[in-house]
Amino acid sequence: MAFVNILSEITECYVFVYLGSAYNTLRHGVQNFYIGSLLLCTYTISIYVYSKLTVRRSVSAKVSAIFAIPLIVGIVSLIIGKASYGRTESGFYYNIGSMIKICYAVGFIYLIGMVAGLVIYRSRLRREDFFSLIIGTLIWVFFAGYQYINKGIQVSSIAMMLMALIIFIIIENPKELFERAIPNVKNKDAFTMLLLEKYGNGKLFYIISVIFTGKTSVQTAANRDELYRLQGNVAKIVQDRIDLDGFLSNWNALSFVTSSPEKIEKCMTIVNNYKDDSSNYRLTFTVIDGLKCARDANEALQILTYVSGEYIYKQSAPNLVIDERVIDKMIYRNTIEDVVRDSVKNKAFEVYYQPILSVADGKFSSAEALVRLKRPDSENYISPEDFIPIAEKCGLIQQIDDLVFEKVCSFIAKENLESFGVKTIEVNLSGNEVVDFQAFDRLSRKMEKYHIPPKFINFEITETSYINNDDAFKENVRRLKEMGSTFSMDDFGSGYSNLLEILKMDYILVKMDKEFVWQCLDKDKPDNMKMLQYTINFLKEYGLHILAEGVETMEQAKILIDNGVEYLQGFYYSRPVPEKEYLEFLNAQKGLFEPNMKGE
Repeated sequence: MAFVNILSEITECYVFVYLGSAYNTLRHGVQNFYIGSLLLCTYTISIYVYSKLTVRRSVSAKVSAIFAIPLIVGIVSLIIGKASYGRTESGFYYNIGSMIKICYAVGFIYLIGMVAGLVIYRSRLRREDFFSLIIGTLIWVFFAGYQYINKGIQVSSIAMMLMALIIFIIIENPKELFERAIPNVKNKDAFTMLLLEKYGNGKLFYIISVIFTGKTSVQTAANRDELYRLQGNVAKIVQDRIDLDGFLSNWNALSFVTSSPEKIEKCMTIVNNYKDDSSNYRLTFTVIDGLKCARDANEALQILTYVSGEYIYKQSAPNLVIDERVIDKMIYRNTIEDVVRDSVKNKAFEVYYQPILSVADGKFSSAEALVRLKRPDSENYISPEDFIPIAEKCGLIQQIDDLVFEKVCSFIAKENLESFGVKTIEVNLSGNEVVDFQAFDRLSRKMEKYHIPPKFINFEITETSYINNDDAFKENVRRLKEMGSTFSMDDFGSGYSNLLEILKMDYILVKMDKEFVWQCLDKDKPDNMKMLQYTINFLKEYGLHILAEGVETMEQAKILIDNGVEYLQGFYYSRPVPEKEYLEFLNAQKGLFEPNMKGE
């Protein structure tokens, strides 16, 4: 429309300057054509702005007709009325007459309406889109007003040109919609725009995603390049064979949108048959019924983020249909996140203590401090296995660690646990906390505040978050050790806890994970006992003390003690209990234990 308007303006200028007054009919014709194209431009851009501001991101025929009412008034006024023209002292022609004033009024109605809509509904736009459109519209208002006041000055075309350039370069620039690192794959902004359009149309569509999961969640440069290559290959095959554009909906998810069930089947076949022997990634095919599973684009994106993030790492099937059951899990996960955030804000976390038996003297001379989170609307607790990973992903685990440590130090000082024969309290220290350069200052200040001897604290390094800053890790550990605190490796035999981590740091104690212990003690797999014996012998030869978690029977305790385990922790002795019950447990145990007789 901007091109048509400029062409009509050039034609009008030519007719008025070169053909003379003998061509009055032609003059009026090109004059009306120019003014009409100007009105059509303002109408078109107002529809465009409306499409950006409306939640559905589409414009119905009804809305288009309503928006066209001022346009029709302007066009009709040109047809039934008679626009005239004048000439300035310097010889420039300009349009005059009541019909021209009506058309100017129509144009200003559109422009002022756009400004008002952009200001009122700015929250529906990206920041850069809002500023681009509002600046472009205000420039247009200024130029239109300037042209109306200064007869013979034609600058409205400049305003339209600038508006078109702003829209193309900043908002609708095709180059900005493609991933730079993956040829022919569009980015998440383009995917969001497509979803907004699909939900606006309200017609059936499906979102197909290919999720790439590696052997580790840690991304090296080589891993990233390999992932880009794979995503590009899959996108090209799908594009060539079934004509679907690929979108990078998440860093590890390639998505396609279609309304054809046949294309879903073909895409699934392509993904399942795709082979790349040099790749370390597993491909999982997922499909979502767009309208059934989500009410709008934002919900759809939220579901896709959950599926390609936390959910996919717990699945083993190559093909997944995302249904209400999966969405319920996501809602549950989001509910937990809300509870975690509120609990951090209100310091509502509780600390429970699980006694640890020292085999050498038969006494519960230590205990592990464990964080607990109660649901705000009931007496039930949320499992740490549920809320700890969420807290890590939300960046809240450090604050939780600090809250727990504060409560532990306060409890030790207030109840004088040393008088009960307790020598050590074990406190979990997450990977996120131990790689923070400020961790030492925070932890040492709390021990000083409550006058806790550093040797009374044994820190358990939990590897649920991978330690990727060795410098900060080593520095924190060194300074805490110099104060007198000790360290143990938690959950040995699972996750990231492995032999390499033992070599990287001078641990005093290794805690064997309960799942590892149970597998080794499985009566149906007697050969597994060899692994337990080998592990214990290796760790002890390396100079480490050993604690076994998950002890639930006397038989298990005896086997572990007979094989050289020095500390036992589990439900057989006590569940994790709140402060008051832990004190009662310690009182009840006074004087009951003598140096141990091999687990009896």
